[in-house]
Amino acid sequence: MDFALEVHNILIYRGKTLSIAESCTGGLISHMLTEMSGASSYLLSSVVAYSAIAKERILKIDRSLIEKYGTISPEIALEMAKSVSLITNSDYSIATTGNLGPKAIEGKELGLLYIALFEKDNMFVKELKLTKDRKQNKNDASMYALKMLYEHLLKIT
Repeated sequence: MDFALEVHNILIYRGKTLSIAESCTGGLISHMLTEMSGASSYLLSSVVAYSAIAKERILKIDRSLIEKYGTISPEIALEMAKSVSLITNSDYSIATTGNLGPKAIEGKELGLLYIALFEKDNMFVKELKLTKDRKQNKNDASMYALKMLYEHLLKIT
């Protein structure tokens, strides 16, 4: 299933908006959505906050949270999703943070990542452990984020 296309169609049909904060996926989720005509009707913003400094300065995530949990954590993924949604006032937001390789970062294993979804008062985070090469892990993480959003959108008909 093409989750990017499904999300695209649902958001357009429902007149809902989306914002994205990506770290380890480096803008790939946004790229997948903007490959389709009409994405500007729902995609309000896409931020690639690759470094801790970008997470702090652009997404306004408190430095103490980054120091406490590290950039690769469920807590920071949730903060990223919440922050980008509040900044843009979008209906939904998704965020990714993780380690796609080639070695451990912050003591976090290769392939560990977190995908967060935020919708006003609802927040969800999913931990993934991917085992392929960096490029495939990046693609898989992006597709999983879109799948997670798609499944959430189906639940709230």
